[in-house]
Amino acid sequence: MRYNKPPLSAEKQASRLIERGLICPDLERLKHYLTHIGYYRLSAYWLPFELPSDDGAHRNHTFQDGTTFDRVLDLYDFDRKLRLLVMDAIERIEVAVRTCWANGMALKYGPHAYLDSLQFKNPWQHIQDIARLSKIVENSQEACIVHYRRTYPEPLQPPIWSSVEVMSFGHLSRWLQNTKDNEVKKEVAKSLGLPTVELLEKILHVFTPMRNTCAHHGRLWNRQFAMKLPEFRRLRERLVPNNAPDKQANKMFNYLVIIEYLKATINPRGTWKTQLVEHLKTVPMSDLLAMGFPVDWKEREPWTGAFL
Repeated sequence: MRYNKPPLSAEKQASRLIERGLICPDLERLKHYLTHIGYYRLSAYWLPFELPSDDGAHRNHTFQDGTTFDRVLDLYDFDRKLRLLVMDAIERIEVAVRTCWANGMALKYGPHAYLDSLQFKNPWQHIQDIARLSKIVENSQEACIVHYRRTYPEPLQPPIWSSVEVMSFGHLSRWLQNTKDNEVKKEVAKSLGLPTVELLEKILHVFTPMRNTCAHHGRLWNRQFAMKLPEFRRLRERLVPNNAPDKQANKMFNYLVIIEYLKATINPRGTWKTQLVEHLKTVPMSDLLAMGFPVDWKEREPWTGAFL
């Protein structure tokens, strides 16, 4: 089917939403948010408030009685603040992995260890990763990279502790997975409180699309990720099991449990968990259920202490 929907002005978008039953007495306010956030982005947050269609295959586009724009906007704002909290934690985890891996490789194999194909399991992947990283380094304006280019003509690429700073989370995950030296990877896993290298690699791999969702201002609330998190026996009592119905384990609750565990290992005195719980208190339980939260989540570790 060819797409032929015409674009609508913010004013017409606002009028259409009100015609469909969205309650917003202030039309100018509705137009303002449609202009600055966007109809398409906000639609993800009002979709759950639409009535089901007769055939179940298409959207009804008619709102349930009593659906207010304030409710939709509050949900959008909750998700935006959640995304900032998650990105804050992911940054700490990412920096820890970068630092530990780069230091381990440099101390054993020298400052340019990442250029040596003998240190990586798949030489073809290594060639691809070097090519990608070289292009990023060439265009980078990071102070350490610029300084190296101006000061040292050889080797052409900067040392690993500089190059790792311009790797994306996904790229870093690929480099670590392809690293041949298991002892280096064991040290990275140990620094995060993870019992095995396999668990480290799987978590980083599954975290990548979630981290990218945050980085591109995507929706975390009620999102169902394609990949399940790996089994983590140490946290079994905290997590929703992977065989839970409705793919509950693929939603944000399990991610938050593991993020909190890793963050607490890196920074035991941090206040991230408290900030997260305070934020979660701002929405009804129905919104948390949509994120995969079990009904007894407050009675599970690590959240119980946050309610004392």
